[in-house]
Amino acid sequence: MTHSEFTQILKSLGGLSPQQMQQLRHVLDSKLAARPAASQPDADPILGLMRDDAELMDEIVADAYRHRRKETWRELDL
Repeated sequence: MTHSEFTQILKSLGGLSPQQMQQLRHVLDSKLAARPAASQPDADPILGLMRDDAELMDEIVADAYRHRRKETWRELDL
């Protein structure tokens, strides 16, 4: 769809009755809800990948902090 076609659709919405606007919203909401999350353009395939492994992520972060504390090169003599 071109930008001008989209603009024309937006302009035509002003002529709809309140009932037609509600019906249009219902149809659009249904279509958006039916779309799989992966097909949404802003969906990140990596985001939430480890959400079922929260305990594992906690262990990884804790281990990283333990290793960081052991590294003496990070300490500065002031």
